Amino acid sequence: MFSLTVPNMATKITKTIFRDREVDEDRFAIVKYGVEIFLVNVTKGIIVYLAAALLGMLWQTLVVHLSYLLIRRHSFGLHAKTSLGCTITSVVMFVILPYFVKEVQLSEWMIVLISGLILLNIAIFAPSDTENMPLFNAQKRHVLRRKSILNTILVVLVAIVVDNDLSSLVLLGAFLQVIMIHPLTYNIFRRRYNNYENQ
Repeated sequence: MFSLTVPNMATKITKTIFRDREVDEDRFAIVKYGVEIFLVNVTKGIIVYLAAALLGMLWQTLVVHLSYLLIRRHSFGLHAKTSLGCTITSVVMFVILPYFVKEVQLSEWMIVLISGLILLNIAIFAPSDTENMPLFNAQKRHVLRRKSILNTILVVLVAIVVDNDLSSLVLLGAFLQVIMIHPLTYNIFRRRYNNYENQ
């Protein structure tokens, strides 16, 4: 229901932004689109963290989400095709999966092994683009890969030094981002990989 009202709300907010100025249709449309994205993301965030609160999973969701976002910031990866699909996927990834993983106890060698596999996959596959956002610039891809690796090193170091209860959640967030950039995931969902090569 709320998603149906987002375009109307975005229009009203955009009109308020430009109320004292004349603006052409293109500029109005660009700003309205930005407002829509903001409203949709806020809505998704509220739904995810409300679900987490209902399950008593707020801090666990936050840990997984932060480790995921820190790596995703420069490695990019798949996006859901619809807002509803993104919301459902986000609830599964950041609430449901952590609910089952929160009690998992990993041995030290398992933490190191999983950390190494995550780092290896990020080094090989990051960054991953999409059809809508192909990464044409080879130098930019190189910089993004380097930043992705550095961010991943930071995340896995946190996983290694924190308490065991937190380690599994930190590694889950990192592993979820590996899934989002992996060519196998692109193939499963029939999405095009390395889009800059197909333009």
